[in-house]
Amino acid sequence: LACKFGARRVYAVENNDAIHLAREMAQANHFADRIEFVQGLSTDITLPERADVIVSDLRGILPLFGQHIPSIVDARRRHLAPGGTLIPKRDTLWVALVEGRSTYLSLTKPWDRPYGLDMEAARKIALNRWTQDDTELFKPAHLLTEAKVWAVLDYSSIEDANVINSQITQIAVRDGMAHGWLVWFDAELVQGIGFSNAPEIRKPTDVYGRAFFPLLKPVPISQGDRVSLALQATLEDDEYIWGWHTQVYAGDRSPEIKAANQQSTVYGRDYS
Repeated sequence: LACKFGARRVYAVENNDAIHLAREMAQANHFADRIEFVQGLSTDITLPERADVIVSDLRGILPLFGQHIPSIVDARRRHLAPGGTLIPKRDTLWVALVEGRSTYLSLTKPWDRPYGLDMEAARKIALNRWTQDDTELFKPAHLLTEAKVWAVLDYSSIEDANVINSQITQIAVRDGMAHGWLVWFDAELVQGIGFSNAPEIRKPTDVYGRAFFPLLKPVPISQGDRVSLALQATLEDDEYIWGWHTQVYAGDRSPEIKAANQQSTVYGRDYS
């Protein structure tokens, strides 16, 4: 497509062997002479010239995934020409408290004393992991609080792959049973063009998912309850460590705590 839209030269960088298929398709579309294929990681290579436009998609279910951000930072410094364009431009991550019984049961039911056996150790691991929203397919009706921005990843200036010390306070907009937190993102590719996987517009066929962070136990919520979330993501090697600490207060200004959860994917790691 870059060649079709007028690019003089395209550097196609891909670590996977799928790059060989790309070569075949470039030949079939008569663009082989304008595309230089480089098999490897963008962080390990040096291009013969800087690019005016860098198009990338290194996200997973969420933009905070593996070496996505370090790779973008490196590409911006070494591969992008001055005044060049990064696509995507930025991602905005949102969070809301949700009612999600089906998704919650998919995590916990296998460990709720099957055949009378105590499986609490496995249940604890399951509840210290987040999962993709592929069971509930959350809709606006599932939200117990209004959505709030958790983080903005501006790829033109971002330096730190971590999102820490982010405290969010929300007020419940209706009664219900809280099962966890839903996190999604809006992508801005270039000015005025983007996409979102927000609950009100997401379709099951979308490439990207939303992340569901369960509570340790379901919590009954009343309209007007104050809910506090400290959500953080820290990159260690190629993996993000997530922590989510939740406090639910009985009313907007009440000091009475209805529930308090401290969870982390550190506690949800597999045994090897």
